[in-house]
Amino acid sequence: MTQPTRREFLGRTAAGTAGLAGILATGTPPARGQQREISYLCWNNFAPAMDKKQLEIAQRFTKDTGIKIRIDGISHMGPQQQKLAAEIQTQAGHDLVELRMHFPWLYEPQLVDVSDVVAELEKKHGPSLSSAAEAAKVKGVWRAVPMYHGMFVATYREDLFTKAGLKPPDTWEDLYTVGKELKKMGHPVGIPIAQNYDSISTAGPVLWSFGGMEVDKDGQTVRINSAATEQMIEWYKKMFRDCMEPEVLSWTDANNNESMQQGKAGWIHNPVSTYVVAKGRKLPTADLINHQRSLGGAHGRHETDVPRSMAIWKFSKNVEPAKEWIRYLLGQREVYDEWIMSADAFNLPSYEKLVDHPVLRTDPKYAALGAPGVQYHLYGWPAPGTDKIQRITNEYILPNMIAKAVTGTSTKEAGAWAEKEMKRIVSG
Repeated sequence: MTQPTRREFLGRTAAGTAGLAGILATGTPPARGQQREISYLCWNNFAPAMDKKQLEIAQRFTKDTGIKIRIDGISHMGPQQQKLAAEIQTQAGHDLVELRMHFPWLYEPQLVDVSDVVAELEKKHGPSLSSAAEAAKVKGVWRAVPMYHGMFVATYREDLFTKAGLKPPDTWEDLYTVGKELKKMGHPVGIPIAQNYDSISTAGPVLWSFGGMEVDKDGQTVRINSAATEQMIEWYKKMFRDCMEPEVLSWTDANNNESMQQGKAGWIHNPVSTYVVAKGRKLPTADLINHQRSLGGAHGRHETDVPRSMAIWKFSKNVEPAKEWIRYLLGQREVYDEWIMSADAFNLPSYEKLVDHPVLRTDPKYAALGAPGVQYHLYGWPAPGTDKIQRITNEYILPNMIAKAVTGTSTKEAGAWAEKEMKRIVSG
């Protein structure tokens, strides 16, 4: 047997010491003859380049850590919920899952406490955004790790505003004044009043700006039938009558985007996906579109967004390797930045120190997205994201109330109807 040189001996000793230090720090000896492997279920991103970049990062993760990772994509609506339910029922499937909005509340009993990982990330990147905490911190415990969010901003035709000498509105009342002129020009405001999430993403901030709410922060007291709600309904009535077209009553989540991209709408409330797609497809409207902050009112400027987080099932046999993947993807600033940059500002970081992210400087039309101090909220705020609050969202009570009012139901009747429906859910 050949004797090692002094350099080889020192190298082996150093490696052994480092390995021993790792064992002492974690209390876990390395597995011998066993390849660690984890699996991750995430949605098929509306920014496909982000999925591609994540796969590239996963390959580097395996090379750097020796942990294999399988990433499976799935539609974020019904199919994902069905898959999550099946994995809970069988107590088998993936180790990690990507969750949207309130889902950590819905699956809380099945999710690992990841407060240690979130504490590490917040130390590096600053506190989680308000909506991220509302979504992933359940009853004081982090059941998921905030990843990124897609926020709703105003998207408008800058050329039309310049032609008519209009200033971008600052409040929802300003939008009514501007919207009347846009409709006269043949380019109406495009806010859906239908059974879809985009309808709620506008109705919530409008309601909050008037000082209203659906359910109080106790999650039990229904507050929808109020003077503030009546003001909000009256605003929608005049917007629908003077600034919009009847087609918004049957719009899907995609129709407001398409109306702007195809050159009809003059103003919509939507993530920057409208512009990103127009730019990617080289549509003529891409050069005409710009953005501004979401609007405010007498009770403040409230914004809704779609926070996404990553959670670990309690039945996973690979909790620690799963946490290593989260730390690798989100904990290393250069890796996290690389991933965020790939989405072209559609998905943005969920931490306060990263609000003014470099991706916002890749295009001057993203400048309005940087807003330190802005408070984002989940659907149903200030109520916690319980299953009952989620049911109120999923039954589209808020947009249905508005639709009733703009098509002939009195304001008071519409508010009373919504109150009755919400009480049915909360008391059930």
